[in-house]
Amino acid sequence: MKQVLNKHKHTLIQYAGLALVIIIFAAWTGGDLLSGFNLRTIIKQLAVLFTIAVGLVFIFSHGGMDISVGAVMALSSMAAIFTLNAGAPLIIGILAAVAVSVLCYLLNILIAIQFGLMSVIASLSVMFIARGLVTYQVSTATEKLGVKDSEQLRMLGRNIPFILILLAVIGIAGIVLFHYTKIGKHSRAVGDNPQAAMQSGVQVRKTKITGYAIAGLLVGFASILSLARSTVISENTGAGMEMDVIVALILGGLSLNGGSKARMSSAIVGSITYIVLNNGLVMVGVPTEVVSLVKGVVFLLVVFLLLKRPSSEVMPR
Repeated sequence: MKQVLNKHKHTLIQYAGLALVIIIFAAWTGGDLLSGFNLRTIIKQLAVLFTIAVGLVFIFSHGGMDISVGAVMALSSMAAIFTLNAGAPLIIGILAAVAVSVLCYLLNILIAIQFGLMSVIASLSVMFIARGLVTYQVSTATEKLGVKDSEQLRMLGRNIPFILILLAVIGIAGIVLFHYTKIGKHSRAVGDNPQAAMQSGVQVRKTKITGYAIAGLLVGFASILSLARSTVISENTGAGMEMDVIVALILGGLSLNGGSKARMSSAIVGSITYIVLNNGLVMVGVPTEVVSLVKGVVFLLVVFLLLKRPSSEVMPR
């Protein structure tokens, strides 16, 4: 029994943490946390973070780091807006958003590979480019930059059964790809030791490019889910999303160094825990500014833990 507990202690801690957060805030709010109306709100809030977190596991698992997700999401949303306003059907708008996101993420990893840069530096350059394009378009527009005929898009954002099915499909696909195919196995091998993985026959560059492509695909879908809620974008669209994702993954038990200990459950459990925590704090009357402060404190703790890592570990590449 003790050996079983030790073997699965990280998984138990993940789910125990989620259960604890739900129990505390359910009791604190007198059960309102689990009301039908609030559960629908949580699902809508969860959709974007969950989708992105599943994608970024494929980057963090091989030791990469991405801080461009918020800006890329804003740029992808803008591409969808221009496409839909040109009269294209919704599916074409979705494809446009996904294409822009995938291109941004491929540019990210290709810059890192071509110039031998740390992935965080490459993602910083992509973040500035994407954010700059969005800010320019928003600032020069004569009216709000949004979808003119947004009814179909709004229906997508309000369809709770569809969102639940989509999240289930994304979660299951993420688990299968990450734990039962070469994509995930090679990503974890690269995260443990790139040189050893290369000598074992793993194509390190191809593995990294594949991971970034998957992340780009899911960030593109997330941009549509985000746009479906607001139908407009601003220069601040997606701002802070990179921190939200990192904190959610940490809450789910993911090591940002990647490697064999990386689990897709970190994205699933961590994103749910983060959204419930955020929603619960607001429901009990904690001011929005203080909620942001709590996020900042958690992020600082995450950075502190990374800086205090054992000398045998390495920072994300």
